Amino acid sequence: MKKLFTVLYLILFMGIINAQQASDYFPTQTGFEWKFKQTPLDSVNNPIPSLAQFRIDSFATVANYQGRMANIVNTKNGPLITIQSQLYLDSLFFNTEGTNGNEYFSIRNIEDILRAIDSAGTIPNFNLVEFFTSLQDWYPVYQFASNANSEYLLRQVDTSIFINPFTIPIQFSYIGTRLDDEIIQTVLGDYDCKKFLLQWKVNATILFTEYNLLTTNDTIWIAPDNWIVQDIIPGQYVNLDSLPFVQIDPVSIIGLETKLTDQIVTVANDESIPNNFILEQNYPNPFNPSTTIMYSIPNSEFVTLKIYDVLGNELATLVNEEKPAGNYEVDFNAAGFSSGIYFYKLQAGNFVQTKKMILLK
Repeated sequence: MKKLFTVLYLILFMGIINAQQASDYFPTQTGFEWKFKQTPLDSVNNPIPSLAQFRIDSFATVANYQGRMANIVNTKNGPLITIQSQLYLDSLFFNTEGTNGNEYFSIRNIEDILRAIDSAGTIPNFNLVEFFTSLQDWYPVYQFASNANSEYLLRQVDTSIFINPFTIPIQFSYIGTRLDDEIIQTVLGDYDCKKFLLQWKVNATILFTEYNLLTTNDTIWIAPDNWIVQDIIPGQYVNLDSLPFVQIDPVSIIGLETKLTDQIVTVANDESIPNNFILEQNYPNPFNPSTTIMYSIPNSEFVTLKIYDVLGNELATLVNEEKPAGNYEVDFNAAGFSSGIYFYKLQAGNFVQTKKMILLK
């Protein structure tokens, strides 16, 4: 019997030793950089290249954050023409303990989605942005030793909303799943990745029947010594016609595809004269209420930059003057405008280009 216990102990001990450690997946040296291209996806998951932005993450330091020793990653995003020169204005926080990769949950990645849902009134009399802000905390989201395709509950909160004349019980669940390992091809090579699915599920109970109001799906690929190398949040069309006694308008939610890129390279000095006319995608986009529009002209021209609504009505003139050759940026404040799609049009000599932007309040 003693020998049997010894064998079982050794098996258990060896299992713990051989389990993949979360720290094996995070870079060991500060200064490590990730460069991504982020492309929005429509409600049926078609890419929207005209709204693509770029992102750079940089492993800055290891320090205490909210009670844990954190790998602090500074992050910034914007158009290709400015991303290198932009300042880091935000941070991500990761902690690797044993076989778990802990992440400090912030609504930064899903704030645009939540604001879109709030603006559409999908869940009346309830502010999703405020609610999810209250849930910001550390969570063991990447459980490397968990069985493949098995869910693990990260957080569950029960509350209620009032939709006249009913008070409806609501349950929010934050769920993780380690999916089957997958080799993905990227512009920087192939990576043998651990694959995870993170979900927020919002369920309502009406007349003793549970209905799913919303499920967000965030699929993440993590490679050894590289951490996150791909992240895809699908777009979706939310239609709640099946809910009894409750009338909620359907809403389309934009998704986001984040992939490694080799397009971000060292750029020339901003003071150099550009070779071509360029109108960049505004950033941030979607925005509320301010955004920046950048453009370049290779020679002196009379320049106009105007804002239009979806019907083609001119709403604002941002530039209307002669400009020498160079790179320019213009801020647009839409505080007096309602949520929706708008267009901005640049005309410089014979060059004319129009791009789309989204205001979400």
